[in-house]
Amino acid sequence: MTNGDNAPQSDKIYQELKEAILSGKIAPSTVLSQNELARQYDVSRSPVRDALRLLELEGLVQLVPKVGALVKADDFSDAVDVTEIRSILEGYVARRLAHSVTYEDVKELKNSLDMVRKAVEAQDIEAFYHRERTHHDKLVAMAGNKRLVRVLESLVDPLCNRAYSAYVRRSPESARVMYEEHLAILGAIEEGDGSRAEAVMRKHIQRMHAAMLHMAGYNYPDMDLGI
Repeated sequence: MTNGDNAPQSDKIYQELKEAILSGKIAPSTVLSQNELARQYDVSRSPVRDALRLLELEGLVQLVPKVGALVKADDFSDAVDVTEIRSILEGYVARRLAHSVTYEDVKELKNSLDMVRKAVEAQDIEAFYHRERTHHDKLVAMAGNKRLVRVLESLVDPLCNRAYSAYVRRSPESARVMYEEHLAILGAIEEGDGSRAEAVMRKHIQRMHAAMLHMAGYNYPDMDLGI
């Protein structure tokens, strides 16, 4: 079997294992056996090994020789630092867009939020999770700063993603709150109010992460939008 033949199989295994880890279906400290996974997916060990290596690169598992892949236990030691950096940088993005956004940009962002709204109304938490993250990515891309995009991409933290994914699944009512916060952010951007756009974005990120870290048992103060 060639590497090209392995690719579709390993990608499927990688995607399914990643989703299971992020959603909590596979708990931290679980050992993933290459042999058991190969039997489960009815494949050789090669695509399983490739999938586990991708998960290791994302920081979701640790490969242990002669044991398998260990799903990393939650360690929130630097999650607050990641949150603070993101709130500052994405707050800057919101402020910048308030002074540079175009009519077409606003139209695209409204369409993006409409997709988020539909997921909220359908109580489709999986769709909401992906669409809300996509909306954040659109905002960053519209700022027109490629280096900033790369910096924020480097802050994508598997642990934060895992906690965020678990948070919106366990607290579906939070989806509507996040959607309403995004409406407030876009409203400030459209009005050209950079200070308000930045402040609401920073509160949005800080409260979102405070809530999920609190849910995970990490001592982080609750926050209100309060603006």
